[in-house]
Amino acid sequence: MEKNFTGQAFFLALFVLLILAGLSILPGGITLGGFEFRKMDIFADVRDSVLVDTSSNLPVLPPPDTTEYFPKDSLLTIPLDSAAAAAMADSMHMIAPKDSIFFGNTIEDYSFNQQGLNSFFAAVDSIARGRTVRVAWYGDSFVEGDILIGDLRDSLQTAWGGAGVGFVPITSEVAQFKRSLKHNFKGWTAYSILKKSENRPRLGLNGYAYRPEPEAKVHYEGARYFKHTQQWNQVRFFYTAESPLNFVWQAGGEPPHEANLPAKTDQLGLWKWNSTESGTSAFAIRFPENTGLLLYGATLESGPGIYFDNFSVRGNSGGPLKLLDPIFIRQFDAVQKYDLIVIQVGLNAVTNSLNNIRWYEAELDRTFKHLKSCFPGKPILVVSVGDRGCKVGTEIVTMRGVPAIVQMQRNLARKHGLLFYDLFWGMGGPNTMVRFAYHRPQLANTDYTHLTHEGGKVVGIMFSKLFLQEKAHWLSKKKVH
Repeated sequence: MEKNFTGQAFFLALFVLLILAGLSILPGGITLGGFEFRKMDIFADVRDSVLVDTSSNLPVLPPPDTTEYFPKDSLLTIPLDSAAAAAMADSMHMIAPKDSIFFGNTIEDYSFNQQGLNSFFAAVDSIARGRTVRVAWYGDSFVEGDILIGDLRDSLQTAWGGAGVGFVPITSEVAQFKRSLKHNFKGWTAYSILKKSENRPRLGLNGYAYRPEPEAKVHYEGARYFKHTQQWNQVRFFYTAESPLNFVWQAGGEPPHEANLPAKTDQLGLWKWNSTESGTSAFAIRFPENTGLLLYGATLESGPGIYFDNFSVRGNSGGPLKLLDPIFIRQFDAVQKYDLIVIQVGLNAVTNSLNNIRWYEAELDRTFKHLKSCFPGKPILVVSVGDRGCKVGTEIVTMRGVPAIVQMQRNLARKHGLLFYDLFWGMGGPNTMVRFAYHRPQLANTDYTHLTHEGGKVVGIMFSKLFLQEKAHWLSKKKVH
């Protein structure tokens, strides 16, 4: 008869657990025979201290400690709440810095006439009279695949009108990841602001250019997840071509049609399709010829309304945007007529051992100046880097570099007279990504850097509420005047 050791195994496991729990109580730094014990916490990876607001089912974070999370960095020479800062700002003709109580609760207006959002909301107000409003959103992997922007776009199209995803690339690294569009393609060579190439051509609005091989094709189809991106009644393609060439297009279930692209060498070319009926939920093009042709993307729209064009580039720190040719980008803007430019970068520059960010300040300084030359006279909104966590000892905490970069981005927005939004505090402040990762449903991935689709929905709706709040504030000031 075999002896049953189940009871002994249970008590042995309990004994080991008690020993480990006891060791977790001991402080770190204890030495024994020249060996130093590290601090142990066996519950660090499973502890879940997230409080949940039962009315919204979203994480509830502790009140911010601005003293602790705005470290004294050699770069941050202007204290946020000092009289010296206001005096210095006045001498440099800069808008005084906002009080920290507004961080994440409002769009900070550092435009030199304090009218930074007026033209944008005046355009939104004109949608009812047939206006089409477009927002160009430059970002990194934080917004790729329409995470965040998908829910922001859908929410504001519900409020302000419009149907269609807006600008779409020819190829995409995250095509299978999107909820806003089904996207298939074959036979393209892509050039980008991050992909080094000796024969890199002029790049388009989104930092890419696409060269077709013979029989290259691309197919767009509306997805059912979002209400307003399932159909559209207008398709436009941006291109340059050394000589005229034929191509094939097909809308929905219609038979294929042949069309011709006129030669466009020094100027941007535009090909347009409009539906005379209710629109389409699918559109495809194919290029039997490819001599001297470059495509730069397409738009899928059903104006009037608002459209958020997602120009995310994985790994983009902001500096590579200087590769955009301002003269060429202005040709795009002459067609698109953007009403607001958003730049949201910094994720790829954040580390936990960051001691000096002057190199990144200099890079973004040049980038912001460059964007102003690409979109002269247009309001530019700088969205700060969001939270990013990493493991320090046994705890997952906000990377030290996050608040320093947020503050640097705010200072640069003030210097250049731009708009600024503090996403770090808007999301919830320190350790937000940890709480998002522990939340159920999970709002962030366990890299403590990127949002899940559910997290993108939370932050996207937060942004839509922010825009609606700012528009209401604009209307109230308009009535007063």
